[in-house]
Amino acid sequence: MKRLKKIISSSFFQGAVCGIVFTLCVLSVLRFFGIRILPAGNAATQAYTKNKYIEQCIESYYQGDYTDEELANGAAKGMVAALGDKYSTYYTQSEYDEVMKSIDGSYVGIGVTLKQLENGDVQVAEITEGGPAQRAGMQAGDIFKEVNGTDLTGKTMSDVVSMIKVDANEGKTVEIKVLRTKDDKQQETVTLQVVCETVKVVSVEDKQMGNTGYIKVSEFDNETDDQFSKAVDKYSNEKIKGLVIDLRDNGGGSLESAINMLNRLLPKGDLITEKSKKEGDKTYHSDDKESYQKPIVVLINENSASASEVFAGTLKTRGAATLVGTKSFGKGIVQTVFSLKRSCGGGIKLTTAKYYLPNGECIHKKGITPDETIEYEKKDTDTEKEDTQLQRAFQIIEQ
Repeated sequence: MKRLKKIISSSFFQGAVCGIVFTLCVLSVLRFFGIRILPAGNAATQAYTKNKYIEQCIESYYQGDYTDEELANGAAKGMVAALGDKYSTYYTQSEYDEVMKSIDGSYVGIGVTLKQLENGDVQVAEITEGGPAQRAGMQAGDIFKEVNGTDLTGKTMSDVVSMIKVDANEGKTVEIKVLRTKDDKQQETVTLQVVCETVKVVSVEDKQMGNTGYIKVSEFDNETDDQFSKAVDKYSNEKIKGLVIDLRDNGGGSLESAINMLNRLLPKGDLITEKSKKEGDKTYHSDDKESYQKPIVVLINENSASASEVFAGTLKTRGAATLVGTKSFGKGIVQTVFSLKRSCGGGIKLTTAKYYLPNGECIHKKGITPDETIEYEKKDTDTEKEDTQLQRAFQIIEQ
């Protein structure tokens, strides 16, 4: 759900007037949030004076190198960070572009999903079919050892992802050295040249398992609802007894997409209520154009958050699904991304609302307790038959 806001165009730190220009941009952002600009002597004027003096001190005395853009981005990041909200952040233009692509269901990269093993190694968990990494010869199970000649010993998964993103421009080649275990258990080091490109995110995977339709939703982006609807259609025939929808480790995403997916499953009625400062209370409803008439089981765990909790919690509250797994994360707030393209460039993500389930409950910092709590820690060697949560879901459908 994107909202764009125009802010007066300006440039930062240009000669003797750069301090004034910077403050005008700050005041424009304040107006953008609906904050009234008061006469001299108030906090806004003090902020203007402080920013101007800091800029003058940096220009006159700082011995290191810096650019005007770095100062501008730092000031903007500091303003948002002052809110003390870990979910609110400022994006540079390049960061903002990547965020928008991910929301749209695509990104520029190599087409892999990584995970960090207990020993610290970063391993390829999944690889996009037909994506750049697969075409370069990368395989699921490969362990990353180097990226562009940099040794990854001691690096976290976030470090590795950031190193790849630095060079993740369309057509740019990233050299990745991986350690691969062959069928005979011998290991070999393989160096791959992976050309970055726009990768379409497949957020919904499905398959028929016996008489049950299994749908795995890995995230909620702008394409997820359409992918989900097509999967549900496949499992609406007489031979199928019900659906298992797997939201484990799904950290959320587009609230709009989750609402559309609920509308596909539920008859007419309330879905969620969003409460925000600017727009007040807004309740979303299902329209009864389509609904799923067979049993539904939803799998959740401690990493199921945000839009996942909207989806699972609404189905549970409406009596349309049985929840199996462990208690969810507990993120009942909504973030909105705003573009600053017409001003300083980049964008900001702010927490703008809380959501409430149809019974009026807000699950923020509480989470959703499943109908049946079953602990399970999936191991790399586990099969579907060893997945106790999944097997219990199948049993419920068969009842």
